[in-house]
Amino acid sequence: MEKVTMNKETFANLIKVKEEFDLIVESIELSNDPEVMESLMRSEEQIKNRDFADWDELQNSSN
Repeated sequence: MEKVTMNKETFANLIKVKEEFDLIVESIELSNDPEVMESLMRSEEQIKNRDFADWDELQNSSN
């Protein structure tokens, strides 16, 4: 077997590519989950309708 050498920059780039690939795979898996997609659509609709609590109101109500 031949010996392979690489510098730190190349190794760091490989790690970055793997992390990006993992994120893509995870996104594909999530997009195939009906419950996740339903929740995402519901959340987008709530944002569009401004159906959410204001951060300042939440902080004030907890005091």
